[in-house]
Amino acid sequence: MTILSVFNKPKNILELFSFDITKFFSDNDYEEVQSNDIDGIFMVEFEKQLPHVELSLFDKVVFRMFNNKKNITGSNHVNITFPANDRYITKSRMKSLINTLFDIYGHDDEHRGEWCETDDQDYADKTLEREWILGEGKEIYTIKLSFTEKYGFLVKILFFNHLIEVLKKEEEE
Repeated sequence: MTILSVFNKPKNILELFSFDITKFFSDNDYEEVQSNDIDGIFMVEFEKQLPHVELSLFDKVVFRMFNNKKNITGSNHVNITFPANDRYITKSRMKSLINTLFDIYGHDDEHRGEWCETDDQDYADKTLEREWILGEGKEIYTIKLSFTEKYGFLVKILFFNHLIEVLKKEEEE
């Protein structure tokens, strides 16, 4: 949470983090962890250790950038994943984050609001998922939370580049 967020209600997910994710590539402290080229779609994944634990859950962030070689006029597609460190995962921390995202974005795409009994059961079964599809037109982005046996707790921002565009437009207004 930024200093500004302490005094104002956060308006988007990025304001929950003190690390400025838009400055991911500013320092050389990130690592390329994989790359693939499948049918003209080139994907590169970068990982960065965060300077401190964010939201009491996350100590690293993963950038996944896509480039369609067949579409030279389009922009890169960027997804971000915050994988929670297993030692920080607790039900109360997940509940707090879901409730905060509800305060910011309202009901998720399944019309669920704050943490509920369904979430309790999904947490116990390690099948918890929440998703908010946001934006309009060509600037749609998704915030997705999931907790599974295989991957643990993840927060993903899909089409992160669209979120940045939406925020830039909001600043200009």
